[in-house]
Amino acid sequence: MEESMKRWLQLPELQIVDEYELEKDREYLMEMYPAKARLIMVLVEDACDRLEYEGSPMFAMYPDRETIYGISKRIYDKVSHNDADQNLKHMIDVMLCNEFYVRRSRYKRRRKFF
Repeated sequence: MEESMKRWLQLPELQIVDEYELEKDREYLMEMYPAKARLIMVLVEDACDRLEYEGSPMFAMYPDRETIYGISKRIYDKVSHNDADQNLKHMIDVMLCNEFYVRRSRYKRRRKFF
């Protein structure tokens, strides 16, 4: 791609994303989660809501593994009926990391414009 085209594609007005539309799409896809995954997602979102403030470990350049795994363990303890269910633990870890990613991306996009 030629240099002028690259610069043109990087113009801020071309990078505006409709947050509402993205969130509606995400919610629609999450409705297809199995029932237990939807329950876990509610707990993951609640935990992340509590961390959505300036200076939060969620928005640190390199979030601390212990913080993430601690949150994950608390969620696991609420939903687990079998202490040996490692697949459930891994699923919670993945869902939590993904939610961190979604919120960190949204935070970075918003900070760019404000």
